[in-house]
Amino acid sequence: MESPRVSKPTVTQEEQSQVEAQVSKLYQVFYSVTPKCQSVMLEVQRDNHMKYLTKGLRNLGSKFAVLDANRPWLCYWIIHSIALLGESVEAEVENDAIDFLNRCQDPNGGYGGGPGQAS
Repeated sequence: MESPRVSKPTVTQEEQSQVEAQVSKLYQVFYSVTPKCQSVMLEVQRDNHMKYLTKGLRNLGSKFAVLDANRPWLCYWIIHSIALLGESVEAEVENDAIDFLNRCQDPNGGYGGGPGQAS
């Protein structure tokens, strides 16, 4: 009987394992402190969230390349997250997002994942 071949993990699998390990450490720290400390740890860091979200509307890093066909969804979720924080984006960023989404719209209906992509 031939033994099963063990394949080397892909880069994505390795990165996923790293993220899971980091999150596991955060959970361990969270559960090791008092409920009062947990409450403080769960406070929304509005300024940091806004910086992250607005940066994402302007330019997503190379790790987001695999999500190219999801760019309209990313715009939606980022803008929606900003609205949930009770904030808004600068007029220039808003206009850029609208322009991008208009270029994703198919004249026959629907939106593609990016300009020129099928809806």
